[in-house]
Amino acid sequence: MTSASMTVVDKYQNYILKNRNYSVHTVGSYIIDIKQYLNFIEDSKPSHIPDSKSVRKWIRSLMLNNISKKSIHRKVSAIKSFTNYLYVSDEIDCEIALEIQLPKLKKQIPTYVKERELNQVLDSYEFDSEDYQSSIEFIIFSSFYHTGMRRSELISLKEVDLSLGKMELKVMGKGQKERIIPLNTEIIPQLKRFQECKESNQIVSDYVFCDNNGNRLKEKWVYQVVKKLLNQTFSDKKGPHVLRHSFATHLLQNGADMNSIKELLGHSSLAATQIYAHNDISQLKKIYKDTHPFSE
Repeated sequence: MTSASMTVVDKYQNYILKNRNYSVHTVGSYIIDIKQYLNFIEDSKPSHIPDSKSVRKWIRSLMLNNISKKSIHRKVSAIKSFTNYLYVSDEIDCEIALEIQLPKLKKQIPTYVKERELNQVLDSYEFDSEDYQSSIEFIIFSSFYHTGMRRSELISLKEVDLSLGKMELKVMGKGQKERIIPLNTEIIPQLKRFQECKESNQIVSDYVFCDNNGNRLKEKWVYQVVKKLLNQTFSDKKGPHVLRHSFATHLLQNGADMNSIKELLGHSSLAATQIYAHNDISQLKKIYKDTHPFSE
């Protein structure tokens, strides 16, 4: 990579960190992907401006090296984001439309935890939270499930964005899109108890969820907390996104319409929400029992 390319990539990194609200993990992955692409094209195209031909050639190279289809999709998303940045930052005069055919991804049903299992975990921990450590572990887990927030959204949540009186919170999602999430009568008293725990431990912070010094939580630590509690369920995946999937799936199974779920999740298009239009075997059995004339 040339020094000019490095400078532009550094500027892009600062831009998405400050303006796009991407997680640190996503930013890191995007920067690695962009540098890989720029190194790949360096000999044939001494420029940091992407074009369709070089991206298609890069994709073929990735496939020959057995890079997964999912990773290729992410890498191309990184290049598209970078290309868009070049235009909005006036690095280039015209928008570039990258005409690329990506390898088809196998449609995956999102992993979620059944209501009964989640309730068992929540019930077993709710009133065993005596110190600040156990209190914050419980409220993080519960908040993910009751609100469907992304990990980056939960970590960034400020005290000014939480209104227990109005029973709602305000989050800043991807692309700096703000949305309001209603709070139910289950999570409200849990949040109140957590606030009382913070006060009794003399913890002052702008963040709703913080460490015992009032500092913003680390993404990896939050992941480990959720993983530890999800180990008590039958879920094969253990991260915070499983709770987001569970939030959406349970809403759908209990009658919520797809557009409402889309708004609550902060999806930019309905297509992203359609992955939740599935039923587990217990739901299918219930439908069969309720509707088939000979099911009894």
